Amino acid sequence: MKRSIIVIFLLFSVVTFANQLPCGMAMPSDTVVREGKARQFFDKIGKFADEWFMRGVDTSYLALPKHRFKLSYLSDVGSVYTIIRCYDVPYYENIDARMKSNVLPKMGFLVGFRNINFGYLWNLYQHYTNFKLSLTQNAFGIELQRRQTFYAKGYIDASAIDGRLDLEAGSIAVSTTFLSGYVALNRKRFSMPAAFNQSYIQKHSAGSVLLYADYMYTNMAYNRDELITRTGGMHEIELYQTALGVGYGYNYTPNGGKILMHISGGPLLAFFNRMLVTGDSRMFLQNNNYNIIFSQKIKPQYKVYLTGRIRAAFVYNINERFLLAVYGVCNNIRFRSKDTPFHTDTQVNLDYNSEVGMHLMTWDWNAVLQFGVRF
Repeated sequence: MKRSIIVIFLLFSVVTFANQLPCGMAMPSDTVVREGKARQFFDKIGKFADEWFMRGVDTSYLALPKHRFKLSYLSDVGSVYTIIRCYDVPYYENIDARMKSNVLPKMGFLVGFRNINFGYLWNLYQHYTNFKLSLTQNAFGIELQRRQTFYAKGYIDASAIDGRLDLEAGSIAVSTTFLSGYVALNRKRFSMPAAFNQSYIQKHSAGSVLLYADYMYTNMAYNRDELITRTGGMHEIELYQTALGVGYGYNYTPNGGKILMHISGGPLLAFFNRMLVTGDSRMFLQNNNYNIIFSQKIKPQYKVYLTGRIRAAFVYNINERFLLAVYGVCNNIRFRSKDTPFHTDTQVNLDYNSEVGMHLMTWDWNAVLQFGVRF
């Protein structure tokens, strides 16, 4: 920020000094010509982009901000709540795990040119980072987002063992990657970007049916040996899902775009579900000098799962340059295994040949506070 202020001050000083020069000391004419051509070139690019973004848009409902670029300060909080149930685990019978991640805030920045935005956030104490890259229009939009967190509270309980194992901070590390897309059927009057990257101004209230398409990848890694042992040797879960859905979104503005309130969401059908479990056989081996690592793809019990999503936003356009926004999203993720994540093999002289079932459900939410400057 200090560098930006210094650069702006220097530019202002140069322009002021040039304007005060005598005629005989004016800047060379070829320099002025080059600067003029460069300015005209960038103006043409900006006008072309504005025309493309406003193509087919009802200007009585939607408008572009006067300034094309945006720089924002972001503050991010989020959490993950997960329930995992495993059945018929050797030595432990049924396992019930409840885990809730920390809600430590992250801070960062977002830079954007009209509807193209890149954001990056980090946590200064835990070294976890989030980033977001998006291209959004009224008709469609696509967003790539990656988030990291770790579980700070929770427990593992096994029916065959008295007592439960409490989870400490850092016991489980979680990273999630979302590739999300939407299509808005009422693209002429309704704008998702007006709510989530403020590249449009919604002048009158409007709603639209939304078509969703999502791809999600989640990695959950266990960092404690006692936790790995109690879950039957499992120390990493990877989940892949692809989903399609239909929902509805509405932008409410009572004063011509000064304030905007948004709500949207709908059910999703997760039709591609794959889980990869990585574990070891430490609890089955009588000889502790050997430890067999295995990875196995887990087929889902159902071909299609019903999940969902809800998003909300509040935007305050202070004036042409400054804005304040709060927005968030909540996702639901479900999986139930058809076969075993811990199928053992007699060739490695294991004591058990079990088939273990698994149920998993996760609520993943994220909220962002943004203060932006257009220029």
